Amino acid sequence: MLVTEKSLRNVIDLTSVNDLLADLPGFSLFGMDQVLTYLMDPTIFSLSFNKEPGKGYLYGLDIAKQRRRLHNSLPAMYRKPLMISRLQAHSLCDSVLKWIGHDTHVSLESLLNCYDIGMGSSVYRLDFPSQSCVIKPVQSVNGSFYSHILSLCQYPFIALSNFSVLNTFWQLSSYLEGVHFNEFYYHHRLNDTLVQQLATHACLGDVFGRGDRHFENYLVADNTIYPIDVSYLFWPDNDEWLDCYIAGGQSECCLLVLEPAFKALYWDAYQQTFFYLQSLKDQFVSAIQSFYLPAISKDYESFLLTRLQQDDYVKQRMERVEGPLREYQFRLEYKYQLENRVNQDGLSSLDPMLKMYYYANKDRLTAFFLMDYFKRKSLLSMI
Repeated sequence: MLVTEKSLRNVIDLTSVNDLLADLPGFSLFGMDQVLTYLMDPTIFSLSFNKEPGKGYLYGLDIAKQRRRLHNSLPAMYRKPLMISRLQAHSLCDSVLKWIGHDTHVSLESLLNCYDIGMGSSVYRLDFPSQSCVIKPVQSVNGSFYSHILSLCQYPFIALSNFSVLNTFWQLSSYLEGVHFNEFYYHHRLNDTLVQQLATHACLGDVFGRGDRHFENYLVADNTIYPIDVSYLFWPDNDEWLDCYIAGGQSECCLLVLEPAFKALYWDAYQQTFFYLQSLKDQFVSAIQSFYLPAISKDYESFLLTRLQQDDYVKQRMERVEGPLREYQFRLEYKYQLENRVNQDGLSSLDPMLKMYYYANKDRLTAFFLMDYFKRKSLLSMI
């Protein structure tokens, strides 16, 4: 089907997303021409927020949903041809067809539907009769490396592949029906198995320097936790960033503030995981050498071994997180006060930065993420 600019103009509604964006500092509204260009130009793979970079401007789940709707609310008869054109423009057709198990000469016409499932930028779920897959651009092979590590550990993982086409890295993965841990926590009771899994992933993430481990980057399906969107590994100052994430309610151990009864279980599982990872040290080193070029593999090996060779590593982690966890507890009280103020008086009287944090924290475990890093603590006195 030929999709025209006129037909798209008639179905694109920017009101909902722009009403939310208008309340946020550091964000610009979506323009009709910008969205039309994204949809009509297949060389533009993703639609992202217009945001000032590097200044700690945050968005929440509501606005991410509205950004996705700019694609997902289009009629399916428009989405399908637009997606096929996008895959063709980026020479991704063969890779997608191979992934879903078809001969590479089979047409993509068997595509049933496609959805944007990303947060700040487009990530696509492609639905075929046999299965669904997820495709997105990435910066490295970290995703496939981490899946390999999970397989070495015999931990559950989502099958994925990183590959390069036309000088761009891409990632294809299986689509797993589940919910992000953040949403799961609000609707289900936490149990021992899930706490142990969180502790395991926290330990694994700590020793491999995995960043960006917020609760939207864990998927829960059938009482099993799966890491997703593994972009940052062997991050040089990852321990400092972890402190920021914990203080802002965006790391595994934050559950210890909300669910203190699980503290002993959590740290016991963390310790047992660390012993287990130590036993796999040589396999991990071999994996690093296989996935990364020699120029960086030595640094990555050193990063990993520095942690696994410290017998008191777990004790150090237990001590280090106490300060950030106290800060998280402190911020939670102000988060609840802000929510109460909005419930009583509405949003109109709030400082723009407080509006930003209200939206960013809404329906999430987060609490004033990066407030210290960007020297915003004075905001609390305004609540």
